Amino acid sequence: MVKFKELGFRDFDEYIAHFFNALLPTNKTYEYFVDWNKVKNVINKYLDELSLLNSLTKVGTAEREKHLYSLLAKYPQIVEIIPFLIAERVKNGRIDIFDPDLEQFLIFEFKRSKVNKEIIPRIIEFCIKTGIMDLFQEVKDIHDYLLGVEVGIDTNARKNRSGDIFEAMCQKKIRRLVGRDYNIVNNDPDFSLYPIITEGKSKGKTHDIVIYKDNKPVLIVECNFYNVTGSKPISIAESYIEMYRVAKEHEVDFLWVTDGPAWHKMKEPLIRSMKEIDWVLNFRMLNLINRILK
Repeated sequence: MVKFKELGFRDFDEYIAHFFNALLPTNKTYEYFVDWNKVKNVINKYLDELSLLNSLTKVGTAEREKHLYSLLAKYPQIVEIIPFLIAERVKNGRIDIFDPDLEQFLIFEFKRSKVNKEIIPRIIEFCIKTGIMDLFQEVKDIHDYLLGVEVGIDTNARKNRSGDIFEAMCQKKIRRLVGRDYNIVNNDPDFSLYPIITEGKSKGKTHDIVIYKDNKPVLIVECNFYNVTGSKPISIAESYIEMYRVAKEHEVDFLWVTDGPAWHKMKEPLIRSMKEIDWVLNFRMLNLINRILK
């Protein structure tokens, strides 16, 4: 059971009440919305190609197909960014499309090595039928347009980014709170109990944080944030009971930092874990971490 007295609570019920009252309604920090470094890296990788494609916005409609043909013939590398203009991430440099008029599946190649006199007309056909050719009439700058496209694509990564953000929040706060006698290692590749727990199936999996004292691991920290209910948080809650037991066998403390509005609707599995694990805190309660490390 959670050592509520060491954390400063009179009884388990007071600890539970405080825990649920202190849950964060969201973990949307400023970094949550757009990973600008990721977006800019995609754009900057193709600056030369974008400049070449941008010339298509400067020619008249009647000349645009001819100009694109010329560009592809002289600079075949520009073919690789054409799918980006319709927010498509290609696999193996190809897009498969079903043509309802022909009732056939058509394969379009977007590799510079595949560009030749036979392929170029098919690429132009693709640009016409997907509306890319009209795009050059509507936008003034392909670079700015693609920047917007990449921002839109990046929003799909918010769900995964949410967990990373919470982990980073905890790592930063723990570093600020823990004294100089301790060494904090994020995702330490040199110490992990996962291979033991999974019987060697998770050799590369690391703990979010490992805290050392005198070169010996003294505390393992796992961080999870849940906005919505589901089977995953319940499964995690159960699995961390085993993590705690294995950590105890190896004379290492285990701290589970978990947060998020989903726990308000899933109290029972979390409380079951609290009855088995010594240390369970949420983000706001991390101020108590030195009571664990004392």
